[in-house]
Amino acid sequence: MRPSVRCVSRYAQSDVWKIAAYFVVSLLLGAVLAPWIYNFGMGIAEVTEGKDTNSLVSWLGAAARRSQDNFPRFFDRSVLFSALLLLGPLVAWLRLGRGKPSCGDWSLYIPENAAGRPGQRLAKNRRGPVELLFGFMLAAGLLLVSGWLLTTAGFFVWRDAGASARGWVNPLVTEIKWGSVIRRALIAATIVAVIEEFLFRGVLLGIFLRAMQPAAAIVSLSVLFAAVHFLEPPRGATVPDPEALDAGFVLLGQILHHFIDPLALAGRFFSILAVGLVLAVARYRTASLWLPIGLHAGWIFAYQVFKGATWPVAQLPASSKLLVGSTILEGLVPLGLAVVTGMLVMAMTERRKNLPGHG
Repeated sequence: MRPSVRCVSRYAQSDVWKIAAYFVVSLLLGAVLAPWIYNFGMGIAEVTEGKDTNSLVSWLGAAARRSQDNFPRFFDRSVLFSALLLLGPLVAWLRLGRGKPSCGDWSLYIPENAAGRPGQRLAKNRRGPVELLFGFMLAAGLLLVSGWLLTTAGFFVWRDAGASARGWVNPLVTEIKWGSVIRRALIAATIVAVIEEFLFRGVLLGIFLRAMQPAAAIVSLSVLFAAVHFLEPPRGATVPDPEALDAGFVLLGQILHHFIDPLALAGRFFSILAVGLVLAVARYRTASLWLPIGLHAGWIFAYQVFKGATWPVAQLPASSKLLVGSTILEGLVPLGLAVVTGMLVMAMTERRKNLPGHG
């Protein structure tokens, strides 16, 4: 029996709430497990110090010793572990791939008229490789040019330079190993862009599009994308007793404080939100992941290259942090750059017709 539109709409919207709950529970579980993982890491560090052990155990011990005074790193790994641990239950909760939905048996297979909307399936894209390359060059090019201009204006200093353009003395003059910097940037860009685009724009946006109108789906997912990336420990965050059972929640409180900090919201959250909107629009207007993967990879590549070649200038007026933060992805300048990129993406895709979900 074919399920009613009202029934399918109700379950589609339920899936959106399940996804939101998954991220919240992963964060809370990560806060619970963080001190336990920290103590486990310190134990391995102590056992392996100065001893010849299994290569994997030795590597874990060395990594733990390097992060001994960096509890936020253990917190990050704990949240990631929690998200992976809960992924199986989430899949079961969503009942992935169990046939057509009915009022009693919901799955991700949704009829074309589900919720009064067809959603949008990913389509074959013959122009995919070209769009991927275009997206990469567009995002990386604009961001690198912007970084060069900001360095010329004195917001950053090249690592191998004695002073910035404004005369700020660089106390950490080091050689820029361009080969190593570019290689690491390419690896990070490829891995992160593919994984995050498959998850956020491939799977999650597909679910959101079948639960609400396209504009609402794009904005809602982009807010979630920005919130997930904004949930990171503030610079210099410390926990008095990382071995205490509430250490993870102490750090979580510092993280959540970001959301009531106007400077942090303006400097980072809205920039990430704009990036998420551009990626979601690129996916929706092309019905494929080629362009968003290219854009995402380009941003990460440029960010990593610029980060590996420069230092932020510390002695700048507080007001300048609103324009650009300690990285080229923070501030009103990167926000404006994301808006320009989005306009170019809209212009490039405006004549694409007959795509799934466009009617």
